Amino acid sequence: MELHLYWGDFHTNLHPRHLPKVEDTYRAAREYLDFFPVAYYPFYDYRANGLRVETWRQRREFLHDWDLLRQVVREYHAPGEFVTFLGYEWHGNRTRYGDHNVYYFDDGPLSDAETLEELYDHLRVHRGLAIPHHTGYAVGQRGKDWNVHDDDLSPFAEIYSGHGSSEGCDTPFTLYRNASMGPRVSGGTVQEGLARGYRLGIIASGDNHQGFPGVWGNGLAAVYASELTREALWESFLRRRVYGVTGDRIRLEFWINEHFLGEELTAEGPVKVTGQVIGSQALDRVELLRNNRVIHTWNHAGAWEVPTGGSVRAKLQVECGWGPAAHYGFRIGERHWEGTLELSEGRFVGWEGCFTWFGQKVEQSAAREVHFALTTRPRGQQATGASQQSIIFEVEAPLTAELCLTVGTTRTTFTLAEALQNSRCVAFLEEVKQTIREQFELEPERIENPDVFWHNAYKVKIHRAVPEAGYKLRLEFVDEDPPSGRNFYYLRVSQLNGQMAWSSPIWVTKPALS
Repeated sequence: MELHLYWGDFHTNLHPRHLPKVEDTYRAAREYLDFFPVAYYPFYDYRANGLRVETWRQRREFLHDWDLLRQVVREYHAPGEFVTFLGYEWHGNRTRYGDHNVYYFDDGPLSDAETLEELYDHLRVHRGLAIPHHTGYAVGQRGKDWNVHDDDLSPFAEIYSGHGSSEGCDTPFTLYRNASMGPRVSGGTVQEGLARGYRLGIIASGDNHQGFPGVWGNGLAAVYASELTREALWESFLRRRVYGVTGDRIRLEFWINEHFLGEELTAEGPVKVTGQVIGSQALDRVELLRNNRVIHTWNHAGAWEVPTGGSVRAKLQVECGWGPAAHYGFRIGERHWEGTLELSEGRFVGWEGCFTWFGQKVEQSAAREVHFALTTRPRGQQATGASQQSIIFEVEAPLTAELCLTVGTTRTTFTLAEALQNSRCVAFLEEVKQTIREQFELEPERIENPDVFWHNAYKVKIHRAVPEAGYKLRLEFVDEDPPSGRNFYYLRVSQLNGQMAWSSPIWVTKPALS
């Protein structure tokens, strides 16, 4: 059976306040994602004698919101183009059992189950799943209690989100992003769930609360399925044909003895690991873990050379943003960018958006021309959208091919060979000087320290291009003598820019010698 790779975000929390503009969320999701299991957030804050407290048990007004979401999920579901699932964050005793998001294959009610055991009973009746997330917090304080777990109803866990990583206690990233809920401690991590013998697949997803789906840097889920339908995706969920990335859409294949990620097999002798990684930027390393211990590393940083001739496939990231900040005294709003990237020869292979807010658009307007429109938010408002938005373009062209980047009225031209050697930055210094004249009635020459111009200028960074040899890696390794019993293997991928991916495990049972 041929499998295709699809991208989604299991964890965009929509609060009641988002519902008046819920169609904005779905239109954006349809633009950037293949599937979207929404995570309605049936909670609100109230004041108890001045103390901010979050609701717990179900309230009447949540049922009205739930009916509205049901309607929107039905309206935007388009098999073969964009698949939706109905879901919510469980509002039972998550302090005790850990946080879980509930998803239904088709439709279902908001459960009033207080315990996780009761929730599992509910999901058996209503064909649903409960996916644990940010499991690495303290058990009994929103961390995952692995004493209560059902492999069939919770086939995978969220290893990474806007909170950080719950992989293990001594693994990349932390859970320090939410200072109220942290830190990460032993007891509930994904590695501890795997060590208990659970068949636990791995995804990543956002856990963002701004209404924008698929926020870059907060995590995405990748799913291998036969087609883009609810039936095919749900089958892959149950078979754990899933993996997670932090933001960049790293393509990952992982096989052991011709069994794909998420599968189980029995092997009496050595096991052969094969796979392929195609990064969005330069790869640093790929680690193979067996039973939570690294047993092999493919070190890729510095192992490849920049090509010197012929036609080259490469990835080039263009990033727009920065600009004035309120703490300097500026009165600022959103910034809208219009740009075009042109190739003198060769072709565009594709593009990938690294988006965190509404208002992003990319389209190929001609054979060798891509037009984009981006929206960035002011610095200091990262909670509702970062001040940078970027696009990663993949091109195939001779080294002598010229690339012309036009942003507004500014044009920058360079060859592909030059792009592979250096990054460059375009700063809109005259624009910020004019803004200073208008908002502060100051002429630039009256300002003692010129740092203020650079510090508050909008900028475009053209990242150093990466050739295919830098972001593509084939994997081969033979584990000659795995331990007897049931073992699990998974891959951990790191790029030089800090972006990561984790595969779901493959479980290999080696019979004990008689």
